[in-house]
Amino acid sequence: MFHNFHLLTSFHYYSKLNAMLDTDARRWKRETDLNILSQLAIEAALTSSWAQAANINNKILQIFKDNIEALNRLAFARTCMGEILKAQKTYKKVLELDPYNLIAKKNLEKIQKLENNQNGKVTPTQNLSSVFLYEPGKTKIINLLNLAPPVILASLNCGDKLQVYPKKHSISITMQDGSYLGALPDDFSHRLLAYIDGGNKYEVYVKFATTKSLTVFIREIERAPKFINQPSFQENRKYEHEKDTAAFA
Repeated sequence: MFHNFHLLTSFHYYSKLNAMLDTDARRWKRETDLNILSQLAIEAALTSSWAQAANINNKILQIFKDNIEALNRLAFARTCMGEILKAQKTYKKVLELDPYNLIAKKNLEKIQKLENNQNGKVTPTQNLSSVFLYEPGKTKIINLLNLAPPVILASLNCGDKLQVYPKKHSISITMQDGSYLGALPDDFSHRLLAYIDGGNKYEVYVKFATTKSLTVFIREIERAPKFINQPSFQENRKYEHEKDTAAFA
């Protein structure tokens, strides 16, 4: 989980970030701008490129020592790589700098509950690359609205499985225990309700979360016979609803 939410209003700028990630690492290694490096770290995390995300955040910390956002991102990347002891150490450093940091506090509590394997490391509970596998017409990334309080959002991690809770005219997303997290946009809910009523089934995961935002990944897992040739989601740009929204930092 990461701190703060940024909106990239320029598609050209967003494309530039993608290009920098796709080319040789020497390009971002020469970069010194905090905003650009932060967005590159975010983009690496969004594609589950955890080693690259860790390297970019380390680069930020070489220039901007004790940057809280970079430390939290680095700790999470290390968690996803199975480097739990390093992740714990990094989260503890965040709490030394900011004792009330919800992101570090909640994530440290979670990883401390994991069991060590024989190599002294902890294997992540799931492969995020497979969880977020894109399937045309079957998957969707979207921002939730009318969010739960920050203290609840702070407890979420990328890859956490959530629940779809259909109502008469809307769809809420909840935690496994039924705790409310947020709602899908009305227009999106109306379309999805029709599919659910017709027999389609879906699963949903946390894509990224902050104390002020929550983006989820929705996957169609069963298609009813009546919709056999009808995809659940239109194949538009990566983030159709939020357009150039890039992410968590």
